[in-house]
Amino acid sequence: MLIAGTGLPKLLVVATSGAVLRQWSLPEPMAIPDPGDSYGASNDGRVTFVSGRRTVMTFHPVNGVQVLWHHERDLRPQTPILYGDTLWLVEDAGIAIIDLWRGAVTDVRHLPHGVVLASALVSGGVLFAFADGSLATIDRAGSVVARIRLSARVAGLVPGNNGLTHAIGGGHLVTLDSPTTATAPLL
Repeated sequence: MLIAGTGLPKLLVVATSGAVLRQWSLPEPMAIPDPGDSYGASNDGRVTFVSGRRTVMTFHPVNGVQVLWHHERDLRPQTPILYGDTLWLVEDAGIAIIDLWRGAVTDVRHLPHGVVLASALVSGGVLFAFADGSLATIDRAGSVVARIRLSARVAGLVPGNNGLTHAIGGGHLVTLDSPTTATAPLL
């Protein structure tokens, strides 16, 4: 179990017995919101999280805690998605895709679907669930490669096996098969 908080300037790994196995100091100022989905796991095992309003950090048991990216605009407390050297972030104005190797930022704006409620890594990009029930897959270049609409509002996206993604919310569970290439309404 990992433990961190605003009153705790350390990240702890705790065994089921309650013993602290290892600890890392966190840089100041540290602000991790308790509620929401402000953290996630990357494909290489790092835990990626939003700290404060503009900083994205990573944690790995070997390397400890590191600052990954300082964003120029405020971020929403949503899961930052890290895959390889590409980072997808949610802002009030849209979605930012960062090429960490080059330091290039691609902004995806004018998505008329409302705020982002959830996101999940899928084949070919990241699937975002919006407040109006729309789902859109956005690739590394910032292109919307698939768009569908569900009749229910989606509160969470859970990646499954074999290209499946589960959209959960409003008393519904919808399983999507490879939501990366189709653009069709689903009501």
